[in-house]
Amino acid sequence: MTKNVTSVSESSLREQAKKDGVAHLSTGIAILKDGKVLIVRRVKDDFLGGYYELPGGGVDEGESIAGAAKREVLEETGLRVSKLIGTFQGFDYSTDKKPHVRQVNFLVGVEPGDIVLSDEHDAYLWVDSKAIDNLGMTDKMRQCVRRAVGVKPI
Repeated sequence: MTKNVTSVSESSLREQAKKDGVAHLSTGIAILKDGKVLIVRRVKDDFLGGYYELPGGGVDEGESIAGAAKREVLEETGLRVSKLIGTFQGFDYSTDKKPHVRQVNFLVGVEPGDIVLSDEHDAYLWVDSKAIDNLGMTDKMRQCVRRAVGVKPI
């Protein structure tokens, strides 16, 4: 496949999460262009406001993880996923409302189009590995974005 990208079944992801005591799943989506990855900045008055992250969000009840990834890309960027290439290492985190969440990351291809942000984000950037350290983001997200920059699209 591609460097650090795998193809893992939904049932395997869900089984492992359950074994690990993870109650909620979320997605992070890497969209690559010219060696850079798309990141979005959360609005100031939201959870982690002003921080950059990969587009993504929670998996709704009854929704597939891949379906959530496609939905979140469209909702947060206005882009349509044309291809799910694979998954790459994510991370676990907690919020005040959700004590144990696992972020499943996808590398995707998208249809051509303009980026249109939702009201959850107020800016976007295409970043390479040099720019990552100079941006506000959590350490776990920074590691995740570094991994995303290191994968090669097919």
